[in-house]
Amino acid sequence: MAQRNAWVVETDKAAKEAQVAVVGLPDIGLVGSISTTYLATHLKAREVCYIDSDALPPVMVLHNGVPKETTRIFDSNEAKILVSETPLPPALMVIVLKVALEWLKKNGVKEVFSLGGIPVENRVEIEKPEVFLISSDAKKREQIRASGLNLMEEGVLVGPFAHVMRESLRLGIANTVILGQAFQNMPDPEASVAVLETLAKIGGPKVDLTPLNQMADQIKLRSKEVLQKIREHEEGGYNLPLMYG
Repeated sequence: MAQRNAWVVETDKAAKEAQVAVVGLPDIGLVGSISTTYLATHLKAREVCYIDSDALPPVMVLHNGVPKETTRIFDSNEAKILVSETPLPPALMVIVLKVALEWLKKNGVKEVFSLGGIPVENRVEIEKPEVFLISSDAKKREQIRASGLNLMEEGVLVGPFAHVMRESLRLGIANTVILGQAFQNMPDPEASVAVLETLAKIGGPKVDLTPLNQMADQIKLRSKEVLQKIREHEEGGYNLPLMYG
């Protein structure tokens, strides 16, 4: 099998003021993608580069009519933000994250936050998604404990977040993973709100979450309506006239 390669294509010059990076990947509930896209927009971050590869799938995204690569890095005063809008093949994901983190390190980043979701079966019944954290940095773990947040002490980290953690450790970058309870098969902006709130509490960038909260409320309401219709169907509760009872 031919070796897969990936590289960074710079489209603008990045400043080195922001020593924090936020990484979002398309995962459970699209929490990572929603969160980082929202951050990039509300921090008015500039797109400074994208990841290219001869093994990329034939997919591009459109924004304001402009074709874009799916994995891009934005720069703002508060943070550098890696946004990935479509899933990548697992073998390619490894090298993409490797070159992205090397670029972040070269451009002054000392701390990386990885944002994502954890699936829960009864998500529609959960009013406020819980958030769980993992950190490679001892001081950050103490900060998380002192803040009363859910620090995971035992377990297994798998998938793209494990790749980000491994590369961060290799490069000497502190890495904290923030995971919110989320819908398995539909976008979950409410989980993204919970993750971004937690990010702001432990040293990440802060943004106004009002628009994202409003979107979350609308999706949560629609989800409850769908669940109610499913339950009515399962119970035979069609509210039919009594002549059918």
